[in-house]
Amino acid sequence: MSETLEEGVVLVRGSAAGFAQEIRAGRHRLLADEPIAAGGTDTGPGPYDLLLAALGA
Repeated sequence: MSETLEEGVVLVRGSAAGFAQEIRAGRHRLLADEPIAAGGTDTGPGPYDLLLAALGA
């Protein structure tokens, strides 16, 4: 899946194997995950970090 999504479309993909999520918004790609202390693998910012970043954007 390397095509650009339409403006305003956000796609979130994950698996049942853990908490990591791939987030695509337009031509941008982000990773999100829970910290290790919460059972994740810390491959990206956690949900609360992303929420705070969105509020500051």
